[in-house]
Amino acid sequence: MKLSWSYRIVILYTGFVAIIVTLVTICMRQTVELESKDYYAQELKYQERIDATKNANALPNSIAHEVNGKQVVLTIPTELLTKDFTGEVYFFCPSDGLRDVKVKMQFDATGKQVLDVATMQKGAYKMKLSWSSNGKAYYKEDVITLH
Repeated sequence: MKLSWSYRIVILYTGFVAIIVTLVTICMRQTVELESKDYYAQELKYQERIDATKNANALPNSIAHEVNGKQVVLTIPTELLTKDFTGEVYFFCPSDGLRDVKVKMQFDATGKQVLDVATMQKGAYKMKLSWSSNGKAYYKEDVITLH
């Protein structure tokens, strides 16, 4: 039995529509997250971050980090530990926003802070360090991998 050209066009069109509906269904099930909930507000303040990064790069010694098993050890030069020192460590997980963690910086008198990361899932994180000292803002990013 031979199909006429009109049946072939109907079969081709129906197959095309089925493929498109399948692709749309797959795309609708994908989760799409922005880097942060207030992404656009942060974008407006981006020049402040650029200035803070320049300030951190101009330091002779900045905050250093070391990953030791289930701990991240931060070390800061003691000359940056002033009375007005405030800071925050933000562990940003690019693959899953639910794994992000924020920790307040609280260094001891020797300039060390040990962060327990045992409860965090394994994987790559972008560690964003932001702090202010002596009236200046500083910002630094490092990529770490937790095992």
